[in-house]
Amino acid sequence: MLKHLRFLSVSFLAIAFAISSFGFVKLASADVSPQEKKLARAAKKEGAVTIINPLFSDRTAKRMQRVFIKRYGLGNSFRLNNIRKGTGSTVATVRQEIKAGKFTIDVHLVSAPGFFYAAQKKKKAFAKLDSAHWKDNVELVEKAGQYHNYPYVVTPLAYTFQPVWNSSCPGMKDINVTSYADTVQPALTGKTISPDITKSFTYTNTVISLIENGVNMNAIWDKLKATKPIVEFRTEPKMQLVIACERPFDMHNLSGRVYQNVLKKPELAKKIKIGYYKEGQVLLGNQAAAVKGGPHPNAGKLLVDFLLSKEGADVFVEGEAIYSFRKGYTAPAAARPYLLDLSKHKLLGLKDWVGAQKKFKKVRGEWIKRFK
Repeated sequence: MLKHLRFLSVSFLAIAFAISSFGFVKLASADVSPQEKKLARAAKKEGAVTIINPLFSDRTAKRMQRVFIKRYGLGNSFRLNNIRKGTGSTVATVRQEIKAGKFTIDVHLVSAPGFFYAAQKKKKAFAKLDSAHWKDNVELVEKAGQYHNYPYVVTPLAYTFQPVWNSSCPGMKDINVTSYADTVQPALTGKTISPDITKSFTYTNTVISLIENGVNMNAIWDKLKATKPIVEFRTEPKMQLVIACERPFDMHNLSGRVYQNVLKKPELAKKIKIGYYKEGQVLLGNQAAAVKGGPHPNAGKLLVDFLLSKEGADVFVEGEAIYSFRKGYTAPAAARPYLLDLSKHKLLGLKDWVGAQKKFKKVRGEWIKRFK
């Protein structure tokens, strides 16, 4: 389905930098576009940009700041502020700022098509973009059936939830997971985590997609309850429970969280396993928009376009082991072992990304009956 999203082995291109008389960085591999140069002049004067999202680790954010500043010649005093919250919390924060008409956020990045659609339609909440790089992303975004609303809302990246487990923990040596039935096997009793879907747009959309594609999630939840799981929300705390053998199996985590922990402790590479679901992997495109009224409007639009560029993609793919929609893109070698070859998996979306939010109350209600 997404043949062009195969991640093949290549080495990094060497990037030669030369500073122009305007102080901008020109790249030998990909020159900064006229649109970006214009925005960069104004962004440098603004001095900062703030992005709210559920994904970018501190390591990714620090690297993004360095690359963003260097690419556009913004100067060492420029600051990229990364605010990380859960998917529901990012939406709630931006919604409150739009309602109040007082803004601290410049860029909103999250998988929440219904919110982006309503915010633009009802409130005209996002600035109009003039992207140099959207043309390199839109084809695969649309092939993957993901929501966008250019020139206000773009979709630069995606991730998918996968099962992860610690094979070194007691009783976990022979565990293997390639289906949802495997997540509720009796051998996992006392070892599992239930994701708290009431706090997450992406967990909930994943469940809705599975239901639309014939998976009986109520039956899965009944069996999951029998395994006596604990309820946890964020992927990082769940990953730590897996590593510590406190709860060595998580049905919905990110392969990138495994990758980030292996970078810190290489010995985990042999212990932490990553599975997949033959029923299908729900691809969760993350939308991005520059908030109209944000304190750094030019820097905000520039950062959105940066996320669509190859250099931007290299930063978040290497940092988080997630997926870029750039046509012909090849992932950095370090992250590649943690990425699925999407052409070899059944990929699921939603029949109506915008309308799915109307189903949240019912789906979450079924989960609450069992786990709250």
